[in-house]
Amino acid sequence: MSKFNKTTILALALGNMLIACAIPAFFHAFVSTFAITSLVGYFGYVLLIFFIVSAITFVSLRITHDSRRAATDALVGGYDAAIGLRDKAINQHTIVCTTNGNGELKSVNENFVRAFGYSPAEVLGRTTEMLYFDDGGPKFQDVLGVAGSGGVWKGEQRLRAKDGSIVSVETTIIPRFDDLGNHLESISIRTDQTAARAKAASDSRNAVIEGLPDGVIVYDPDTYKIKYVNANGRARLKWSVNDLGDKTIFDTFKDFDKGLFRRYLEPLQSGEAQQVTLQVDHNRAPIEILTHLDTSPNGRRSLISVVRDISERRAAEKLKLTSVSTVSHELRTPLTSIKGALRLLESGGLGDMSDKAKHMIAIANRNSDRLLALVNDILVLEKIEAGEMSVTWQEVNLKDLLAEAAENHASYAEQTNVRFEVVSSEFDAVVQADPERLMQVLANLMSNAAKFSPPNGTVHLHLKDVGDAWRLCVEDHGPGIPEAARKTLFDSFFQVTADTRYSRPGTGLGLTISKRIMELHGGSISFTTELDKGTVFHCDLRKQADTQDCAA
Repeated sequence: MSKFNKTTILALALGNMLIACAIPAFFHAFVSTFAITSLVGYFGYVLLIFFIVSAITFVSLRITHDSRRAATDALVGGYDAAIGLRDKAINQHTIVCTTNGNGELKSVNENFVRAFGYSPAEVLGRTTEMLYFDDGGPKFQDVLGVAGSGGVWKGEQRLRAKDGSIVSVETTIIPRFDDLGNHLESISIRTDQTAARAKAASDSRNAVIEGLPDGVIVYDPDTYKIKYVNANGRARLKWSVNDLGDKTIFDTFKDFDKGLFRRYLEPLQSGEAQQVTLQVDHNRAPIEILTHLDTSPNGRRSLISVVRDISERRAAEKLKLTSVSTVSHELRTPLTSIKGALRLLESGGLGDMSDKAKHMIAIANRNSDRLLALVNDILVLEKIEAGEMSVTWQEVNLKDLLAEAAENHASYAEQTNVRFEVVSSEFDAVVQADPERLMQVLANLMSNAAKFSPPNGTVHLHLKDVGDAWRLCVEDHGPGIPEAARKTLFDSFFQVTADTRYSRPGTGLGLTISKRIMELHGGSISFTTELDKGTVFHCDLRKQADTQDCAA
């Protein structure tokens, strides 16, 4: 029985005493057989009745108390059971943690461990600021300030897990204070929205690209496993949606060159480029593969490759080139004659000329050089496109090739006020190639690098080992390639619009020819660039089998 206060006990005692005093007096007055003959006898009756009434009162109170206690216990038990079920449901479906007034973690539930990848031992005692990152969302101190001032914080958060992935959550943070107003702790309840938002983003993206006329393939950048192929891509590959299964990007073409494809993706994977382009002569039609890296709301990365049939573009380029090459053939002979005559005049073989005449002859000579170079480039490109360019295969030491290229172009470096520097290499890089054709590629790249280098600048030539290939690199420190020019850089007759500091003319065919020559060698050419910092062109050539074995 719970304790009664003194006033209640005194009141009960007085009430029982009044009843005990009244009953004997009543019987003495109205019942003739009941007689009280003395005061002692009266008080005896009073005490007897008092004890009887008090006993009845005590028993009644006890029965009432026990009944109410049972009812209360049942109510509290039911309430506790309801609270237990609620807490169990919250723990089952949400991420729950408690923190002290400073935001230091006191407890975390299993969902917290699963969502963020930390064990309790790794996080307890540390502030939840470890989960925050600068994404423009609510900051740790702001959220802590709301809870510390007694407010309930609600909102969306993007938090970083242990593996670096992003966890999107709906958060409610409820503070608890003691009677003196001290902030004891906060309970954070978070609902994980990551999967739902990632799926919504993926569904939205796929809905947009499903009907595109180009083939689109979405795949994992680490395992290369395919996640999605749009309708045009499935039709090209003759796959159904159910055929995707465990297929990888390497299943999309017969005799897929995995090494070449990995090298093609390397600038993208390393963050050096935002997108990369590769042209492949597929057995059905020539295709262009444009790939970029996409990051979902949960931080998961995907590679998206757009596969485009470029048959019509190639045909148009060939038609344009054929038309121009026809004219070039007609121009080559008279241009050679004009060039010879100009040289004769410039040498003074036909007599002395005035300074003004010499100046005009020099200008004409330079322009004829440029025009003859253009004609020769057009004819070379026509040979390549017609499959008539001969390639003399032999062992080529790339380290020696770089040294020879720097030496051969030393005079051009002086003319452009730059310096070609070969970075020393420990590699014994030997490939099967045509040294003359590779020298032609290096000449084009070095010429471009010199044109776009600042005065007294240095163009670095170096060699890298990239797994199953050797990479020749030509690096300048010029203005970089503008974003608008990057997609069409290897197109015929395309020239980057240089700023006035780097205005030196070219034919617009050097990179196109270089690209075709590298493709003839089964290699590839690519570049990385950064505005106002420079550009690096990469030429990748497959290693010889015995070299690959040694490297392995």
